[in-house]
Amino acid sequence: MKSESAPAAGARSPVTSAHTDDPDQAECVVGELFLPHRLDLGSRRESLDMRIAGLRLAGLTVGRLSYGRTASLTTVEADHFHVNAPLAGQARSSGGWLGRSIVTAPGTAAVFGPGRPADIAWSADCVQLCLMISRFEVEAELETLLGRSLTSPLEFEPDMDLRTQAAWREVLGMLARELETGPGLISHPMASRHVRGLVIDGLLLGQHHTYSDALGTAGRAAPRSAVTRAKDLVRERPEEAWSTVRLATEVHLSVRALQEGFRRDAGMSPQSYVRHVRLQLARDLLRGADPGRTSVAQVAARCGLRHLGRFASCYRNAFGELPSETLRGA
Repeated sequence: MKSESAPAAGARSPVTSAHTDDPDQAECVVGELFLPHRLDLGSRRESLDMRIAGLRLAGLTVGRLSYGRTASLTTVEADHFHVNAPLAGQARSSGGWLGRSIVTAPGTAAVFGPGRPADIAWSADCVQLCLMISRFEVEAELETLLGRSLTSPLEFEPDMDLRTQAAWREVLGMLARELETGPGLISHPMASRHVRGLVIDGLLLGQHHTYSDALGTAGRAAPRSAVTRAKDLVRERPEEAWSTVRLATEVHLSVRALQEGFRRDAGMSPQSYVRHVRLQLARDLLRGADPGRTSVAQVAARCGLRHLGRFASCYRNAFGELPSETLRGA
């Protein structure tokens, strides 16, 4: 077996390449980069010529893999999302949650979800660009795009047509070139995070999945009933740390939909509304308080206003006097 690592000078995410004709070594090398599997070469007397170039980034693993002969892989249960895109030849994939056997060739790809083993058969001339993407990263990004928590498993359509996804095809082309020439800019941590984000967003926005419809309506304004529920939550529990994301999650809306709904119904953003409710409540409490028993700090804490200096400034802008002056007047 021949194995070599060829990082550029100072590179932090080097491309690792390997070449072997030993089935056990091939199984070991590919398993170390991606996940454990069983390699089946069948009974045909063909020489194995496994070649792989792999690149690991945070949350993303990319490999250019070929066997030089017909071969079949059976993986263990994965805890990642996988995308296999042939650069040459063809592959037949089944198992996982594909639900059926699909054949991929250049211009198409197979998408595998976590949780089940998968079977992949390679033609003798098949070369695939293989991606393994962190389940946590994909689901976290989807929750950010939706502005709420996921309520059911994320499942992608298994067939991907790269010919209709020009942007993601360009990202895959860049990764393929990195594997051929060695790491360039992508070896920098900030650049690698950007690339990982492009891959994940391209997958979520370009490939149909169980939340595609929700993403498609994320920019529409929320129903008035949902905005009313959000406003009620703020008034009932003003002391809580309401962020726009948390508020949207509570009423099962995307962040953008909640923002548009508040602009339509309240004439302000969700955070401006939270501040408005807290300031008005603080004014009411200060007016009814006993100055000998109550402090401005106590009232601010009850209203969720934790920064006294900022509270005093916002209060004066809203009511023309300081909180302490309102309290003394009471």
